[in-house]
Amino acid sequence: MFPKDKDGNLLHRDVPLSDTWKALMQEKKAGKVRSIGVSNFSAQEIKDMTQGGAEMPAVNQVEAHVFWNQEKLRKEMQELGVAVVAYSPLGNSGFHGEKSGISSDLVGEVAKESGLTPAQVMLNYLINKDFIVIPKSVTPARIDGNANWELKLNDKQMAKLEAAPQKRLTDFPFRPGSKFFFSQENLKMMTKKLNDGTEMPIL
Repeated sequence: MFPKDKDGNLLHRDVPLSDTWKALMQEKKAGKVRSIGVSNFSAQEIKDMTQGGAEMPAVNQVEAHVFWNQEKLRKEMQELGVAVVAYSPLGNSGFHGEKSGISSDLVGEVAKESGLTPAQVMLNYLINKDFIVIPKSVTPARIDGNANWELKLNDKQMAKLEAAPQKRLTDFPFRPGSKFFFSQENLKMMTKKLNDGTEMPIL
């Protein structure tokens, strides 16, 4: 999937993002794709990429849930006319522990008050805020429950969820050949030592 040299090292090319975007626009114009979008982009990155009259992305896919509500980015995308798709809308408690995300006490409390499942609470919260959500499940009953888009949370329940502490839940230390998803104060850039001993950031 990623280009590598004969030794298995990832190959990087200094191609401007705007050029990559223009190439995708050409594929759309040729009818090879219906729409094009981005993932984990800031508003400024999108503005820089689309300078000169290039079309806006159809969507920007980012982590979003009760505990990382992306409020600032959501408003910025709304101003740009870019829909926001939420990945990990349930908070990925399987990776981060029993009391995080969908398994948190806060979500459980609101679920009990509203008569929804914890998953429905997390999804309805985002739908109320005009996110597109893409929950993942292999259990038929959970899939059916996740597909119940009826908005049942009242203003008081939404306010409780709005007050949730904000912390990114899908941070991984690094991905080979790439950068951290988002900058955070508690994360340090991983470094890689080259053959000559020079430390270089993994970008």
